[in-house]
Amino acid sequence: MIVLTGSTGGLGRAALQTLLSEKLVQTSELRISSYNTAAIPAAVRETGIEIRKGNLYEPATLVESYSGAEVLFLVSFPSMGEERYELHRNAIDAAKATGIRHIIYTSLSFCGGAEGNTSVAQVAQAHLLTERYLKDSGLTYTILRMASYSHLWNNYAGFLKLDAAPNDFQEAVLPNDGPEHWADREELGEATARVIANWQNYINKTLNFTGPELLTGVDIVKKYMKHTGRKVSIRVLPVEEAIAWHVKNGSVPPEQVSFLENWASWHTAISLGEKAFLDPTFEQLLGRKPKTIDDQADDLFSASNILDTKDLVGI
Repeated sequence: MIVLTGSTGGLGRAALQTLLSEKLVQTSELRISSYNTAAIPAAVRETGIEIRKGNLYEPATLVESYSGAEVLFLVSFPSMGEERYELHRNAIDAAKATGIRHIIYTSLSFCGGAEGNTSVAQVAQAHLLTERYLKDSGLTYTILRMASYSHLWNNYAGFLKLDAAPNDFQEAVLPNDGPEHWADREELGEATARVIANWQNYINKTLNFTGPELLTGVDIVKKYMKHTGRKVSIRVLPVEEAIAWHVKNGSVPPEQVSFLENWASWHTAISLGEKAFLDPTFEQLLGRKPKTIDDQADDLFSASNILDTKDLVGI
């Protein structure tokens, strides 16, 4: 039995859809653990898959949700707050208590390079702590270090207003820059499903899921300009100057201003080369070339690709 978490989120949903549509694992061998079971789509329920309530804030529900399973697919909690690592620890402890043998964990590729275990990016710290706790747990593991989601390019590129009038003057202000890898979230979920289905082949391994190319933030803004015909002034500034500019110009809501220090640390990590590598694993699992930024340009650079800042409150 494999317990799946995060099935109503972007990555977990794509993994579940691939598992079901490609019949990679028998439905009778899958179970969904969700804090909000009502959000599971009817089409998924109709497959007969088992669904149990499991809330990371309520460890007792995790014990009930994981009981009798052999493998846990643990999607990282969608927040960059201090509780992230604590909630991951709750899941790992419950898994161990219920006899689960193996955990597949979705981490990030902000880890100091292809084989690194440190990062200056604040967003990576809970992941690194979770990786360490998982390795020390006595359980076997598979760690999937995910590329930056391509649809979130604008979070990196300076919070441009994609719905601005065509002639509006815009500036993209970045605190440091460097090459990094990007990938489509749906394709990351698809590749993840293939690891879940064949987890025995990846025991105690860390896999890097990178996209097909390395691009800087400046590179992507230039692609945005080329694709849309809009003009954007691009500046790469020292961290404190960039943060001050974004505060002054209201780039994020007032309640999220404190997040900008966290955000700037991503760029510092990128400028130090933490994500300046490519790995063939993602492409091999897909069985095809992953989508490039150009392949996704119509969607990525559309005004409908609303800036996603919902998880930035309370950082």
